[in-house]
Amino acid sequence: MVRYIDESLYEEILVKKKKIEGSPEYYDKRKTLVIQDLRSIGDVYSFWIENPELRKSLLTENKQPKTLRKLAMHGIQNVHNSWYFLSERGKYGGFIKELNAEVLKKTNGLVQGERFNDFRSKDVSLNIKEYTPPSYEKVSKKINEAISKVKEIYQVNPIEAAVTAHLEIAAIQPFMEGNKRTARLIQDRILYDEGLPPAIISAGEGKFYRNLLCKVLPAYDEGDVEGQKEFYNYCASKVNNGLDDILGDLVLEPAKINL
Repeated sequence: MVRYIDESLYEEILVKKKKIEGSPEYYDKRKTLVIQDLRSIGDVYSFWIENPELRKSLLTENKQPKTLRKLAMHGIQNVHNSWYFLSERGKYGGFIKELNAEVLKKTNGLVQGERFNDFRSKDVSLNIKEYTPPSYEKVSKKINEAISKVKEIYQVNPIEAAVTAHLEIAAIQPFMEGNKRTARLIQDRILYDEGLPPAIISAGEGKFYRNLLCKVLPAYDEGDVEGQKEFYNYCASKVNNGLDDILGDLVLEPAKINL
């Protein structure tokens, strides 16, 4: 079942995956893309903290340039640590079963360079006129509902489940910092279990990505499926691009790449 992702895009992803996953080189190429994606998540973070327009949302407005660069470097390492933690959860194809609020808290703690983190204890704003994240008092309930939703969707469409996890975490903003990094890591861990590459978003697309989220969140809040499709298709297209990168790198018999 495809509800949010364009059906032709979804089918293209499945066809490409089927054509190349039998290659012994495929998994090495995918691992390379994961490393590239971890760097991109850190680079987007770096883009945000070095951009005066966006710094306030990361609580770094008054820090010196040298301090900001150090934060960026630590941010990239923290993302790698978070991925290692996630890769050890359900490492034999069972991550979705282990996904719960505690895994989210641990992931976000590592994203922020801590051993553990808890949900936020105050209300926050994303400076979006049409959307406000839920009150901190509702975060725990909202996250548990979101995880249940992701697991339900996973049974019929793992790719949409992965993007749903991304959007739900970004929308709920369960933590004071690192929500989008946590959201993308969870999304890509779900994709990884499906034998798919990560949805790589480069630093150059950081502003577009943020603006797209701002555009889609009101539709998410209203349950408007059509209004959310652009975000789902954007993330799915990044997975598709990753498959193209692998296809371009692998040396396959012509019959195996006849799309």
